[in-house]
Amino acid sequence: MKKSDLNQELKIPVFNDEYSVIFCWGEEKKIKKVLRSWGHKTKDVNLLDFRGQTFYTKDCHPVIAMPKFPVTPEQIGTLAHEATHAINNIFDKIGAFKDDELFAHSIGAVVRQVLKHK
Repeated sequence: MKKSDLNQELKIPVFNDEYSVIFCWGEEKKIKKVLRSWGHKTKDVNLLDFRGQTFYTKDCHPVIAMPKFPVTPEQIGTLAHEATHAINNIFDKIGAFKDDELFAHSIGAVVRQVLKHK
């Protein structure tokens, strides 16, 4: 896992370094900066009153964005929900068979790596 200089962005490898989930948190301006840095368009991004959101674009790593670093059960639940979207996107991109066990372990890996950061 690699932290950025913003200290509000984590890169979490999935399978290997070729496929990653990016996790970021903070105010909308910082989240949009992270999205742009990973190749996502931010023109239509609206992050007002959101608990969490996953962004995916062809040929980009999926980005999970949350307004705060997850610490409460509700926030951790949102992280797990968004991790499911992100892992599903990676499986779709690489044409991987969605074996329940591998899929579940991948989601667990994202949640575990984010929570290790606190």
